[in-house]
Amino acid sequence: MTLITAVGENGLEVPVGGKVVIGEVFDRVDRPSAEVSAQRIAASGQGVQEVFEGDQGGHVFGFRFVLAQGLRNMFAQDGHFNMVPYRVMENEWSDFARYGARVEVEIDLDAPVVGERSDVISVRGKAYSARSNVLLQKVKINDTFRNDSSQQYKRQYFKKEILAMVAAAERGES
Repeated sequence: MTLITAVGENGLEVPVGGKVVIGEVFDRVDRPSAEVSAQRIAASGQGVQEVFEGDQGGHVFGFRFVLAQGLRNMFAQDGHFNMVPYRVMENEWSDFARYGARVEVEIDLDAPVVGERSDVISVRGKAYSARSNVLLQKVKINDTFRNDSSQQYKRQYFKKEILAMVAAAERGES
């Protein structure tokens, strides 16, 4: 994982984007108390951002992919956006990793001014067969979200479909 951060007025790191390769999911790992505390700080804007009622400290890249990274991997997110569309998208990435694929994702957090609450989250990525490293041509990982409660994400790929795409890639039929 690579995170791109800026330093806010109070000296805390504020994420502005990053890249991650997801090939494994850590679902059964408890979050350390420092990570939970960092989520609370991120929800309050890390001391440099204006936040809105209902904001939560959300991860740029989910804890289940990169484990504890602290504030440098968190930003204030609208609660609905964090818990529904962003989570559904991450669930899809998890399933790719579980069913034989590797997902490479890049996220950009755009704010009116660096260090302020991100208002646009851009996601780009690709999926590959984990074993043969063949690009899964039919997989589209490319979304742009606003950091508000109007956002939606409709899941595109499920277990059966992912398994079929990975098997086709392994046979050279990507």
